[in-house]
Amino acid sequence: MARRVAIIGSGIGGLALANLLAKHGDHVTVYEKNEQLGGRAGKKHENGFTFDTGPSWYLMPEVFERYFAQFGRSASTDLDLIRLEPGYKVFFDTHTPITIQGNLGKDSNTFESFEPGAGKALRHYVNEGQEVYRLALEHFLYTDFHDLKALLKPTIIKRLPTLGRLLMQPLHHRVKAVVASKPLQQILEYPMVFLGTSPFEAPAMYSLMSALDFDEGVYYPKRGMYSIIELLVDTGTSLGVTYHLDTAVTHIHTQAGVATAVELADGTTSDYDIIISNGDLHHTETQLLDKSAQTYPEHTWQKRRSGISGLLLYLGVKGELPQLEHHNLYFVDQWKENFQAIYESKEIPEHASLYVSRTTATDPSTAPAGHENLFMLVPLPTGVSVDSAKAGELAAHYLQQFARVINQPDLPDRIVSRSIMTPDDFGDRFYAWENTALGMSHVLGQSALWRIPPQSKKLSNLYYVGASTMPGIGLPMCLISAEVVYNRIMEHRS
Repeated sequence: MARRVAIIGSGIGGLALANLLAKHGDHVTVYEKNEQLGGRAGKKHENGFTFDTGPSWYLMPEVFERYFAQFGRSASTDLDLIRLEPGYKVFFDTHTPITIQGNLGKDSNTFESFEPGAGKALRHYVNEGQEVYRLALEHFLYTDFHDLKALLKPTIIKRLPTLGRLLMQPLHHRVKAVVASKPLQQILEYPMVFLGTSPFEAPAMYSLMSALDFDEGVYYPKRGMYSIIELLVDTGTSLGVTYHLDTAVTHIHTQAGVATAVELADGTTSDYDIIISNGDLHHTETQLLDKSAQTYPEHTWQKRRSGISGLLLYLGVKGELPQLEHHNLYFVDQWKENFQAIYESKEIPEHASLYVSRTTATDPSTAPAGHENLFMLVPLPTGVSVDSAKAGELAAHYLQQFARVINQPDLPDRIVSRSIMTPDDFGDRFYAWENTALGMSHVLGQSALWRIPPQSKKLSNLYYVGASTMPGIGLPMCLISAEVVYNRIMEHRS
């Protein structure tokens, strides 16, 4: 018998889960408070420029292939994937830029030219990361850890000493044993920013991220990252999923340990057999549920660690910027101090490491002829508020900083279109806990089996999907989350 399912929020995890349930035969309704589907993975048209508003790295292509194959589609074909060559370019304060090809052979030579012995060390590091990555895909990512005995397999037991070491050792300590020079260390440590944590705190098991950078490669959907959302919605529409935009859910009604209905901002209610939150988990638990129905009330969040917030700049630039690749990173010399400012003292850093995407390097149609399209992410601490005046000042400051680094002093004067997303916007637009841009940090206590499970302990039919729950942050992780929740609903736990 078809079940009535409500999904609150339309991030990639919610959209993906809607499709799986609709394919099974359920009647699925997705409620989105904003004017566009996709959550943080949005799209913006402004003054002739087209911007992806959030995620911009396409990693773990096999996860996308696995998901869309269940609907008779091919992610690589339908998204028209291209592998970026080079993968990205890194700028430094006091070192010449380093370009990462996304090819282990070539990048080993680059490391070797920078530091004798570093090429061989990189190959060993990436190969170990690849082994951990394969182990994670096979045993740890597509699971809700409901049955820990299922993990007692020879392939896992054999690697327990390695896994134990990588879990208990901070990533920075692992990297420092691989390469001595600071720029190379920074290249191996930067992915932790996108996991909402610091390399000085993240477990070394996240060395697997380097397997993605140097071995698996970095990809880009030819029509932009938002084409992933469009493909998900197109799949859902063909399966009968219903989408409601500009429709905020304000309350989840419960009775006798069951979630019974969702209430909307206009006061109307609709009954459902299953309710799934793809929204901010803190908001869901503390604002949408009565206290008696909360698995994670407010006081439990005081023990949890939020990731990063951010200042996002969407810039249209007149003229060309040939010194930039599609993906660009800038690392400050005060590396550890920068992380301490963001994660410990919660101070807006004066000199900030940052990420810049230049999509016109791959897709010139994202800007008018003779112009460049730049998206800049400046990581900031969570829990801070930045008003519009302060945001403008910070944007000008960080833009000037980047202009100096890339030796393009007239860059600020060439800006013909600019819009800014602040930490407060994350709170207003996504009800984000502590104005976080990503969600909960991936410190050890919030990773793998220690991350929040995908089901309420108080309400038997309330589930969570997306970055806040297992397995965590990132587009591929949210796709995996959808499958984990689907299996839990279907009681196919594995």
